[in-house]
Amino acid sequence: MPELLSGDPLTLPAEPVGVLSEAERAIAALNSHAHLLLRTESIASSKVEGLQVDARGLARAEAKRDAGSKVGPDALEVLANVDAMQLAVEDATADEQLELRHVLSVHAALMSWAPEAVAAGRVRDVQNWIGGNDYTPCGAAFVPPPPDEVPKLLDDLIDFCNGEDLPPLLQAALAHAQFETIHPFVDGNGRTGRALVHVLRPTFPR
Repeated sequence: MPELLSGDPLTLPAEPVGVLSEAERAIAALNSHAHLLLRTESIASSKVEGLQVDARGLARAEAKRDAGSKVGPDALEVLANVDAMQLAVEDATADEQLELRHVLSVHAALMSWAPEAVAAGRVRDVQNWIGGNDYTPCGAAFVPPPPDEVPKLLDDLIDFCNGEDLPPLLQAALAHAQFETIHPFVDGNGRTGRALVHVLRPTFPR
């Protein structure tokens, strides 16, 4: 069970605050390359999950999909990741605050072509775990919170993401770590969490 994030504000010494400010300025300088960076991040994020599609292969797959031709399952999942990343950024610029529906819509877009598409956009109501075997969490590397605790933890995370007390880069890092600890979906948590980092990015200085 993770600690709740909303509540007493976190205070940092001056030195790490300065480092964070420099990092945020460097990230802001990349805004002109946002579209390319989103695609690159989508490919890298999917590779973490074992989906191997390079930039050229993704471009070919996208052209085939748009033409109505058959596309391989791995490429379809990566394309869904691109769509989810784009959706996250568009939602962040369209709405003033993050809501649970944004998280669910990102996950739904991400998982639309996955084998577990039936659970797309739905918070889990079962226990999940990482590692071990498919039948018991005994021996698992990590066991997330029980499903009945997930709604409360997600509400707390959303409140934290809408706060303005922390530097955006630190806020994004803590939000990502908390999201992965909650592991609110049956599958696709890693990719959804990495996509949500981009929801907080538009608040970086330009």
